[in-house]
Amino acid sequence: MKVKSATLAAFVAPCLPVAAIGLPVVVHLPPYYAGTLGLPLATVGLLFSVVRLVDVPLDPLFGNLIDRTRGRWGRYRPWLAAGLLIMLAGVYLVFMAEPGLSPARGFTGLLTMYVGYSIILVSHTSWGAALSDDYHERSRIFGWWQTGNLAGLLLILLVPPLALWLAGSKLPAVGVHAMGWVILAALPLAGGLALAMVPERPAKSREHPTLADILNVARLPLLRRLLLIDLLANLAPGLAGALLIFFFEAARGYSAAESRLLLLPYFAAGMLSAPLWIQVAKRTSKHRAIMLALVAYAIALTATLAIPRGSFALAMVGFGLSGIPAVAPVFLLRAMLADLSDAETLRTGKDRTALFYAALVAVQKLGYALPVGLSYAVLAAIGFDPKLGQANSESALTGLVIMFVVPPVLLSLLAALAVRSWPIDATAQAKTAAALGS
Repeated sequence: MKVKSATLAAFVAPCLPVAAIGLPVVVHLPPYYAGTLGLPLATVGLLFSVVRLVDVPLDPLFGNLIDRTRGRWGRYRPWLAAGLLIMLAGVYLVFMAEPGLSPARGFTGLLTMYVGYSIILVSHTSWGAALSDDYHERSRIFGWWQTGNLAGLLLILLVPPLALWLAGSKLPAVGVHAMGWVILAALPLAGGLALAMVPERPAKSREHPTLADILNVARLPLLRRLLLIDLLANLAPGLAGALLIFFFEAARGYSAAESRLLLLPYFAAGMLSAPLWIQVAKRTSKHRAIMLALVAYAIALTATLAIPRGSFALAMVGFGLSGIPAVAPVFLLRAMLADLSDAETLRTGKDRTALFYAALVAVQKLGYALPVGLSYAVLAAIGFDPKLGQANSESALTGLVIMFVVPPVLLSLLAALAVRSWPIDATAQAKTAAALGS
């Protein structure tokens, strides 16, 4: 079943403000909390990692509850609305924090924001999986979804420099507060559009999942394999993103503003290349397209080491190229999970779509949380000081370069190996959909 473009546009609208949170959390907020707000670097790394780990066990519970929800408002719509309200409160606490912030208050704000984020992401992605049963159409649906995410990242990337220019200030707080207000304004508008315009299809089974399914879901070999692939594929760009500003500022001699601008071609290239990867997946398969993208990302990231110091234009092009393959695993793995969910529904008689996507959200959080905590801890151990910039010791700068390239490349290649020979292709999914009566 082909989904209308107008419906997809309404469906992906919440992606813009929700995805806009991801960039500040990885790139802007940790340095801001460690610098302007005065928290120690190690404390910031621990805080941003632990809060994601604490939130992870809630995801399967949310997924199970969504799968068990029945009513005239549907399964996904009421949960998406609830997540939007919770996230609004969390975004205000996190982005409007003031100097003197205690770790406990910082933890409370981050946890509130992530609880809302979790509910939104689980309900929204599982809703997307239910929009169509077609193997290739699911790539298109999640390609739109990822395009919306990258559009949100691009828009939020422009907010800090624009806010600083309008305010005539160089204070980091101006940019952080501006990002917060933009997200707070966009969340209810974009969320309301999806709630009002996107239809829901009935569940594929009448049997309700039980709480025991939360534990049993970890026993599914194919799901465990897909989660591992997603974790490895997320950790690779996550590590590079966590160290982006430090690498280009301290090891390559660019200003902090120039380093942040490098994200612009990265996300723009990813957004524009999503349709390309949809076509690659259609001509081959989703898992083969992912393999190709992961290998290409490893090559592109390694090539950034060849960019001469001070050549900002070349750095824009080089780092932008790495954004082209980075986009593919994110949305194609979610399309693959929809196919796997259908196969499990047919096998067990239970529709556990939201629970499966909740497991993926939990792993995604690990992929985002671990890079900040691990990389910041390693940098602290080798003596790197973000306040010194290029004045750091040669050994500290060398360690920074190694951390920026080597772990992401190895993780990408491991993910490519793990996705080989995935058993569900277009033919298998067509048989499953027919057996489910879709």
